[in-house]
Formats: sequence, structure tokens, C-alpha cells
Amino acid sequence: MKTSTFFTPLTLIVTILIFTIAASGQEIAQTTPPPQYESSFPTIPTLAMFVAVPTITLLYGMETWDWGEQSQWRWAHEGFFGQNTDSGGADKIGHGWAHYLAFRIFHNYYDWSENGKSTKWIYSIATATFLGVGIEVGDAFTGKYGFSYEDVVADMLGIGLGILLEYSPTLDSLIGFSWQYWPTQSYFDRWGKNPLHMSSDYSGAKYVFNFRLAGLQNLGIKIPTFMRYIQLDAGYFTRNYVRWDNTSADPYRSMYYGISLNFMEVVKDFFENPYSKTSTILQQPFKYYHIPAGYFAEDKI
Repeated sequence: MKTSTFFTPLTLIVTILIFTIAASGQEIAQTTPPPQYESSFPTIPTLAMFVAVPTITLLYGMETWDWGEQSQWRWAHEGFFGQNTDSGGADKIGHGWAHYLAFRIFHNYYDWSENGKSTKWIYSIATATFLGVGIEVGDAFTGKYGFSYEDVVADMLGIGLGILLEYSPTLDSLIGFSWQYWPTQSYFDRWGKNPLHMSSDYSGAKYVFNFRLAGLQNLGIKIPTFMRYIQLDAGYFTRNYVRWDNTSADPYRSMYYGISLNFMEVVKDFFENPYSKTSTILQQPFKYYHIPAGYFAEDKI
């Protein structure tokens, strides 16, 4: 049911740091001749990530989600986007976005740690998949959640999108999957400013797919300069489903449509070389977090 709070706004900070390392690694890989012999054994930084992900996830799950509170396996049957599901499907698209982000972080990290070797694909897919399935296994030993195959399906779809966009830079320049969020008053009333619960504050979140017109240039299509700042948005969100929403209003699901400013292109304008390492790093937050600077409309389902 829950979205992994492993991916809170704090993760955006970690993302920037990891992309800094990744960008540095990519620059080194482009300027340093490959060695005559490359070991197939994982590097030390890669092994460190192999240890860190399950360790941190296990400790966090035991502390926050009460993993291990019961010894018997528990299944959960949550559904997907139905009106009468626990969160109207916000948790499912949230799972998809979280593991989409996770895969892309891992892929860039392993691209650095493995010096660009093709093993980065195996390791990033395996780590992101382990994270998603591992969280559900931990949930299976709680009295509250249970193992949800629906969550795993959402996780795999998110990872799959991440694989597609990492594999095709052209598609990546055209398509985005981003999170839009502003904390609700109910969140502050219950949790204060604790960021560990933001990802479950569904009434403040929207999940948005972006079509970036700037990417058309990579297909050889000439567009007016102003159009590269435009992105077309379509998304999904729910309201009033969260159990601590302080409202008597009925819960509802809604589609989201809009036109917004592509801040990645704005960042490029501050650099003589828009594809420099610094420019690329500063674009990353706007790749995964959506700022609704523009026009949008909502359509309740």
C-alpha cells in the first residue's frame, strides 16, 4: 500500500550527489583509454552498494514499517486504481515513480563504479528489483501491510521505463516522469516537518508524464527557439484518501493535463556549453521533480 519512503525529498539531494559522481565518471571514461584487460568482478564501490542497499532497507523497514512484528507470511490484495482501493491508485503510481528514480540512480552510480562497463545494466536492474521485492517481503511479516503483488507490478513498470529511457537518449530527451508535491496541512498537523512521511502524503502529490518539445530537435525536427522551453504534461493524482486527511470531503481520483516550463532548458541557458558536467548536474532535479509553472487542468474520474 505504501510508497517506499526510501524515496523522500531527501533523496533528491542524494540524487544530485550521485549524479555528480556519475557525471565525473562519464567524463573520465570518455577521456581515458580503456585498459587492455577488465576484470568481470565487481569493483569495491559496486560491492559497497550491494551491501548498503539491503542493510539500509532492512534497518529502515524494521524501524519505520515494523518489519518482523509477526512471524507468519501475510498476503495483501490491494487492487490498482479502483475508486474503492486504499489510496485510489496513488500508491501504485508512486511505487512506479520511486523505482523508476531508483533504477536511474543505480544505473548512473554503476556507470561510474564500473567504469562504463555493460555490467552496469545487470547491477542496476538487479539492485532496483531487489529493492522493490525486498520491501514487499519485509511487509509480508507485518500485521499492517502484507506482500502486495500489485506493488511489485508497479515497481517493475517503473524500472522498465527507466531502462527504456537510459537505453535511448533520444527518448529520454522527449519523455519524462516526474513528481509534483506540496505538503498538505494534514501532513504538518500529524507529522510536523518530518520528511520521512512525505511520500505517503498523496493529497499533496501528483505524478506527471512530460513530453518535452526540446527533444524533437534530436529527431532532426526544427522548432522555433521558444518551443524548446515548453513541455506537455499528463498525470494522475488522488485526494482525500489518506487516513490522516482532516476533511469530510469524498475521496476522488483525477487526471491532470497541462503545459509547463521545461526548467532543464532554462538551466542550459546559463552555460556556454549547455552539455557541460555542471549544467548536466544542475538539470537533474528538474528531470524528476515537476514545477507547475504554466497552465493546467484537472478532470475528475
